[in-house]
Amino acid sequence: MIFFTGFLVGITSLIPGISGGTILVLSHQYQTVTSAISNFRKKENLFLIFLFVLGIIMGTVVFARIIELMFYFIPNGTMILFSSCILFHLPHLISQEKIKPKFLLIFLGIFIIFFLSCFSQNTDKVILDYPQITLFFLIYFAFCGIIDGFFTIIPGISGSMIMMLLGPYFLYKSFLAHLSFSTLYLLIPLTFYLLGDGVGFFLGSKFSNYVLKKYHCGFFNIILGMVFMSAILLFPCPIMSISGILSYLLFILLGYFLYKFFHTFM
Repeated sequence: MIFFTGFLVGITSLIPGISGGTILVLSHQYQTVTSAISNFRKKENLFLIFLFVLGIIMGTVVFARIIELMFYFIPNGTMILFSSCILFHLPHLISQEKIKPKFLLIFLGIFIIFFLSCFSQNTDKVILDYPQITLFFLIYFAFCGIIDGFFTIIPGISGSMIMMLLGPYFLYKSFLAHLSFSTLYLLIPLTFYLLGDGVGFFLGSKFSNYVLKKYHCGFFNIILGMVFMSAILLFPCPIMSISGILSYLLFILLGYFLYKFFHTFM
């Protein structure tokens, strides 16, 4: 069960708007996994963490190629799909966490995402020319992994959503999608990213366990603002034509079905 949960978290780690932490909550494994990660020095937790991480790796490798093809053939449609999935997730987040809206904290969350978006890179959605792998790049990529892992483990917010806003998401999924025997050198940056992910998981587990107990309502109000602003920033500019509007509506509908799938069957 832990391996399968990790596999689902691996898949959702590539879908902006679906939180890995939410999948853990829905599968009733959140407390088990976060406690094991927070206390990884205990021998009984090492095997559980191994199965969970193995599941994540398998899920990301299997699903990365699908995401890459979606961005190649339907880039705007894919962005609409993810953005609408985020927006449809908001009512569920409010009801599940029993959030009482505090608009100052929601605005703080909106401002945080807007501030982060100011540092976003103009990265192509499908990357064909990879940057030179230097020590500075590997340190940078590991830091991106820390941010991704930190937010992935927190229920309600998606690490890939943050990574998409900042830019490294597209490079990471491209590395995964093109990993083969002829491109084994891609294992170097991916290893640094996954090591950063592990550190992020640990820090996020410690942080969420503490904050969710002490400041549950306030913290989720900030998350609410962050999720809302992320969906707005990810949504591409509208195409003012009949065919464009119909295609937008189609992908918004698909986003709704994607949201319902994860929250009904997981």
